[in-house]
This record gives sequence, C-alpha cells and structure tokens, in this order.
Amino acid sequence: MKTHKFFLSCLLLCTCAFLSAEDMTPGFYDNADGKKDAELKGYLKSLIRNHTSMEYGSGLGHTWEVFYYSDRDEEGYMMDMYCDDWYKVTTPGQVATGCNIEHSFAKSWWGGGKNDAYKDCYHLNPSNGTANSSRSNYPLGVPVKDFKSNTGSLKVGKIHHDALNMDFYVFEPKDEYKGDFARAYFYMATCYGRYADGTIDDVCSKHNGWRLDNKDVGSKFAMQNDNYLEFQPWEQEVLIQWHRMDPVSEKEIKRADAVSDFQHNRNPFIDYPYLAEYIWGERAGQLLDMSHLISSTDSRFVVGESNGWIDNPSAIDGLAADATGKSARITKVVIDGKLYILVGKTRYTLTGQKAD
Repeated sequence: MKTHKFFLSCLLLCTCAFLSAEDMTPGFYDNADGKKDAELKGYLKSLIRNHTSMEYGSGLGHTWEVFYYSDRDEEGYMMDMYCDDWYKVTTPGQVATGCNIEHSFAKSWWGGGKNDAYKDCYHLNPSNGTANSSRSNYPLGVPVKDFKSNTGSLKVGKIHHDALNMDFYVFEPKDEYKGDFARAYFYMATCYGRYADGTIDDVCSKHNGWRLDNKDVGSKFAMQNDNYLEFQPWEQEVLIQWHRMDPVSEKEIKRADAVSDFQHNRNPFIDYPYLAEYIWGERAGQLLDMSHLISSTDSRFVVGESNGWIDNPSAIDGLAADATGKSARITKVVIDGKLYILVGKTRYTLTGQKAD
C-alpha cells in the first residue's frame, strides 16, 4: 500500500504519451458546426453512441485491462480518484488490491441493466472498495452536513434542495478531479441521453428515461426526463462550474486516449471542452461556431488551463509564415510570468490577441 500524491504522477505524464492511442479522424466533429441545443447534443450522440463494449471485470479483454492503460501511473500505481491510497498493478487485466470497478454515473440511475452504459470505461474508475461503498449512488455535489465519509479524495454528506424541500446525499471529489467527473457526466448524458428527436435511448428504456421513482436512488434528485438537458438545474450548475474550474489535464487526455483505443469512440468534452458551454453553459441557445473552438490536441491548447475557446482564431491561423513567406516557428513561452504564443518574434495571448 502506498499513499501517493496526485502531482507526483502528473510530472511525467506528458512524457509518457500513449503512442497507440486512436487519433480523431480529421474533420470528425466538423458537421457539428451550426447546430445548437438538442440538435447539437443529438449529433454528438450519433458520433459516439455506437462503440465497442468491453467485457466487465478482470482479465484480458475486460475493463481491468483498460484500466491498466488508462489509470496506471508511470510507477505502476492505479490512480484512484476516490481515495489517496494507491496500489500497484503489474499485469494487464489485474485487479488493484482492495479496489472495485466504480460507476461514477451510478448504474441504478438507468435501472441497473448490464448494458453498454454499465461497461463504458469513460465513466468507470478503479476505486477503493470502502470509498466506493460510501459513495453509493449519490450525485455529484458539495455536501454541507451529515458527513459520513472522507477518504481524503472523497467527501460524502447531505445538501438541501429548496424546490423539493428535501435533504439528500451527494459526493464531492478533490478539486483536481472535479472537471474529470463533470466531463464524464456530460459524456454519459450525451451518449445515453435522448436522441435529437427526443427518443429515449435503449439503456434507459426500463424507466422510460432516467430512474426518478425512488428517493433512495440519486438520479431522482440529479436527473430529469423533461428535455435534452438531462440534468436537474442544480446539478447542471455544479457540473458546468466544476468543468470550468478544473480544465482538461494531461492525465485526462491520456486516459481518454487509452479508453478510445478499446472502445473506438471519444469523449467530445475532453476533445473540445467548450462544447459543454453550447449545451449546458453560457452559449446555450446559440449556433455552434467551430472556428472558435480548439481541441485539447491543438498546439494552442494549454493543458490544465485552456477552456477550448479562442476569441480570434484568424489572429494566429496562417501566421506561421513571415513577410518573406518563410516559415515562422510557433511556440509557447512564459514571459514575466505570463504564457504567450510566440509566432516568429511576435507574441500573442492565448486567445489570439497580439501582445506586442
């Protein structure tokens, strides 16, 4: 057993690129341009819904093999977002000591069926068994009372819902994992939520949507079946806030690429983080303008800082040549404590504004 701090693992992640990761096909998201709201979310669903489902459990070809590549740090420890005690795994498919497969988006929320959602590694995580049990099927949130668990990376307690006049349990991960969980929830609500025409996905057919009939199942408080947004307003607010405060990290990109290698689909909200703003955030109701979005693989995307939006894309696009037509090198530099994009000798801000 080893108590392992998150930042230690992050130091080397950028040098441990998953070279066999399945890259996005050029133009993969291009046809999302000009869409909005339910149509946009439904289109993203059409891109990711049909994927390869892994077998559930340990061994080769199963979810624990995926975890070996997606959640194992450079020293061989399984990175558990629910607990600070990490354990080594030496063989693909091996179960980490004391760990379960945790459904971050609880399986009871769609009725518990062992379907594609049940086996989807974009929301499955290796988790300390005790932390997994205490988390139960509660939604994400910030507990304020009646705390019953604190593993160092996970807090469980109650909040009060004014509209329902009820108290219920939520779980809160560490700050450095909050965006990871939010983007996993956005993925699940997109992949297994409604189609563009409002049709319910087969995953949710048991309850004609998310399960809302039982106060002991967290989806009653976090989800709704009235429209494409899927989440209750309070949960949507929590998720978009966490998405903003904890941008996409090297760990998250590495994990998504590894999962993609097995499932052959993507998490759009890791590839293009700002897409979430067009569905649940500040640009809801607006037509998507892909020219302003940069992916987490773009050289202008600052991992751990960027939100995937660039104010003036034309300010940098095409500037790789100087006045003589010779190529100018584009690099990221820190000057007086601030990060800039350097095109030749000219500085630009991260949103494309000329800084000189």
